[in-house]
Amino acid sequence: MASNLKVKKSKKSYDNKVITWISIGLAAFIVVVVAIVLIITLTTGYVAKVDGLKIYDYEYIYFLQSAMYTEYSENFEEPEGFDDLSTEEQDALTKEFWTDERKNSCAEAALEDTRQFKAQYRLARNAGYRLTSDEKATLKNNITSMYNQYLTYGYTEEMVQSYILGGMTLSQYKDFAIIQSTIEKYKEAIKQNYNPTEEELRAIYDENPDDYRTIGVRQFKIDIDATKPTDEEADDYQTKLDEYNEAYAEALEYAKEIADTYNSGNTMSTYKKDEDGNYELDEDGNRIVDSADLSFEDYVTNESDDSNSSSTGGLSEINNLNKSSVDEITDYALSMVWNEDRTKIVKKDQAEQQAEEAAEDESEDEEESVMTDLEIIETETAIYVVRAESITDYDNSVESEEGAADSIKDTIKSEWLEDKAVEELETQVNDAGDKYKITGRKDEEISELNEVLFSTI
Repeated sequence: MASNLKVKKSKKSYDNKVITWISIGLAAFIVVVVAIVLIITLTTGYVAKVDGLKIYDYEYIYFLQSAMYTEYSENFEEPEGFDDLSTEEQDALTKEFWTDERKNSCAEAALEDTRQFKAQYRLARNAGYRLTSDEKATLKNNITSMYNQYLTYGYTEEMVQSYILGGMTLSQYKDFAIIQSTIEKYKEAIKQNYNPTEEELRAIYDENPDDYRTIGVRQFKIDIDATKPTDEEADDYQTKLDEYNEAYAEALEYAKEIADTYNSGNTMSTYKKDEDGNYELDEDGNRIVDSADLSFEDYVTNESDDSNSSSTGGLSEINNLNKSSVDEITDYALSMVWNEDRTKIVKKDQAEQQAEEAAEDESEDEEESVMTDLEIIETETAIYVVRAESITDYDNSVESEEGAADSIKDTIKSEWLEDKAVEELETQVNDAGDKYKITGRKDEEISELNEVLFSTI
């Protein structure tokens, strides 16, 4: 299920991917297509100034969206059973979350972020880090190409503006990207002044290892071919409950067969089926083998009810920022660690016990796999047979290819340098006193933009 993951947003900073991530993220909880089209009709001027630079309406809208997304993603807590609620019930909880205090806080955060944005642009230009004519041309051409590509995918211009350009027109987006790329150019120069120590990088990893290490989990999914009834007053409630319990028991029995078979060192086979999905039988009434003695990976690829398994083999790489869509599988993955000598994957709370058992069963004749035995995870709609197959952490992570700088250590260093550069820029802005303060604030225009965007939640 590698493509079926919940992605947790990392800490916000100015990003050289410009703004695509935030416009996509907002689509998860705001009906932006209509709203952004309405807002675009309002964006004819500016809402304030910073050191003579205008804060345009569309820039403020972008940072307001960003502030709202951050507020919602970091502070909205879904109650148990949230996904089972009706759309109306979910919308009611969302509206309850958005108090006037939260809205005002987001609006003020948006103004502060636009202040920093404009001030940092001024600082970058004053320090000599303007984009060259060729750099500007390349950036604009790339944006145009991206824009046209989305149109060929069937997006309308309004959809591209809403979901990809953060509510901006193509021209506005290009101007915004030039400012942001100028800041990025300056930040890259600032980063050259810093060099973290090995101890600093390791300390960051050790503080939140599950944000960085990844656990490879292979899973076999068995759908429960019935839906658990919820209306106990319904006339057919007991009948449907019996059907569900029977289907659940069948799925669980199948899961146990798979786990027991592979854990005992044996293998499973697949059998031929006709067009109606029924097993083909030989003259003696036995099922006809299609593929014999399959490894667990091959059995998952061929037989799992997860549609992605045919391409992924059921393997997911999981950590705090890349969670499985099944919470129980995420919990299972994050419970795994290396044993003391890093030869076996074990559960955190069982590491000591498993080390003792391994010492007692130690054999020089047989090399034990690092993988765990298969375990069964039960949910209301499906049952999973899973095992942890790998852990990539600070100590064994390497570049995907030479020069890629994408190991865990490289990632932490990159984040560390980003934080240092952002911190230095913000300090430069704030140390300048009133030079970069908000002036000419147009409260009426700001309130109008706020009202339109907040009306969509």
